[in-house]
Amino acid sequence: MLKELINNFALLTSFLFFGNLFSRKYERYLTNHALIHQILNGLMLGVFSILLMMTGLWIRGHFVVDLRQLAIIISVYIGGSVSGLLTTLIVILYRIYITGGWTDITLTVTVNCFMTLVLSLIFIREKKLALGKWMSAVLGAVVVSLLSAFFVDDPPNLESIIMITTVKILGGLFTYFMMSHIKKTERAIHLLEEAANRDHLTGLYSPRAFDALFEEVLHASKTTKKPFGLVMLDIDHFKKINDTYGHLNGDAVLSQLGILLNRESTTRAYPSRKGGEEFAILLGDCDTEKAASFAEKIRKAVENECFLLNDGTILSLTVSIGAGSSPVIASRRLLEKADEALYEAKRSGRNRVELAKP
Repeated sequence: MLKELINNFALLTSFLFFGNLFSRKYERYLTNHALIHQILNGLMLGVFSILLMMTGLWIRGHFVVDLRQLAIIISVYIGGSVSGLLTTLIVILYRIYITGGWTDITLTVTVNCFMTLVLSLIFIREKKLALGKWMSAVLGAVVVSLLSAFFVDDPPNLESIIMITTVKILGGLFTYFMMSHIKKTERAIHLLEEAANRDHLTGLYSPRAFDALFEEVLHASKTTKKPFGLVMLDIDHFKKINDTYGHLNGDAVLSQLGILLNRESTTRAYPSRKGGEEFAILLGDCDTEKAASFAEKIRKAVENECFLLNDGTILSLTVSIGAGSSPVIASRRLLEKADEALYEAKRSGRNRVELAKP
């Protein structure tokens, strides 16, 4: 028994670890395609539940205890109701396959799985990993399993009851602490990545992160056959601000501009600080017209904003902006052309938007 239990825990560990690696690798895509994420999650955990059924623990040579219900609970926690339903159906279909048709045992398994699904949706559908709610779902699954055992084993002896209860609770606790550890590790990694990818002064993406985002947006554009835009902007007469009020106040202005750019950016806009007083904003699924409209929105927002210096002085700022899109402009030259448009805006009087020319 101990060997089979260790094998199940090793299987749980491996699945959670590699599943987390997969989710991290395709995190942005899965976030933007929630339904696909739920379906993939349900299918993967359905396959995982079959593996758990195949490595179940035998009691008295004919009664099997396995952790298939944990797969349903995990599926609901990670992917919600769609994911949980898919996993549940896979468990039922596999059981029908191995029993050769619809039997009393298959009916019991079906009721068992759907009861587990309902309990999971009641206790953990909010995606908050709390021990109390998690174990409520697990203990509910234990009760359902015991009731199932009474139906198929009529009645189970004390050994079977203890075995079912012990294995299910140990499996539930082990899974909770593994997922909790993975979540904490993810949070720490996320904080480190944010620190590495963010400009410390403005909170915007750093130049290094901008380069990576450019490649990512370019790849998405090629895959979806949709254009993407780029907006380059520079604070007008920023040197005068530094010379008149000092670099600390210049930093205060940059910090507040970063807040404004984050506020005005849409979900598919990625604002970055390129260096000094120059900024760049990548725009996914954006043609030239949309890029120009977005640039004008930013220009007006800056013009209407009041920037507060450290001594309470209020300044008004303007920015000059260059905007363009690919594939109207070749992606390898988009940055250069948008930058040229930015300096054309400065030469033409500042506080204006100029479109990049192919």
